[in-house]
Amino acid sequence: MTHYASSIPAPQVNLIAEDGQQVPLAHLYAQRPLLLQFSRHLGCVFCVDHAKQLLKHYETFAKHNLGVALVIMGKADEAKKFREALKLTFPVYADPDQSVYQAFEVPRGNVWQVAGPHLWWEGLQALKRSGIGRPRGDLMQLSGTYLIDTNGQIVWNYRPSSSAEFPNVDEILVAADTLSPIADA
Repeated sequence: MTHYASSIPAPQVNLIAEDGQQVPLAHLYAQRPLLLQFSRHLGCVFCVDHAKQLLKHYETFAKHNLGVALVIMGKADEAKKFREALKLTFPVYADPDQSVYQAFEVPRGNVWQVAGPHLWWEGLQALKRSGIGRPRGDLMQLSGTYLIDTNGQIVWNYRPSSSAEFPNVDEILVAADTLSPIADA
């Protein structure tokens, strides 16, 4: 489900980089708008598949002056392993206690939303494209996608109603194209 937000400040939080250092979220959107993607648990076939889709479209995002960052609920070394395993060219940050997920109010689901029969076919397709991982983390956590402008405002977000849902790349680009790449003077 897509939501357009106006003037909703992004939480002032820190993410954990692959080297274990804390990085203020504000540093990630200081120079250009940021597409911030929260993943589900580390073994989620939908999330691995979506990370690969973000990689596939990464150059397009960059042409639209949009930075990309992925947040996982693992530790710093797991963020590094995840990025390296998928050969991602954008940063992956850790949030082991899900405090950043909570600050952004990334939704949690129920059994029907994360593993219901209506998801099985899509799950098999994602499995064929991207393989499977060992589930680690909060299995009920859903994903979330947020577009943050250079003024630190969440201007667009996508909160899925199931584990298989992610925003369409074109929707992201339309929202990104409405932003000024430079903070208001």
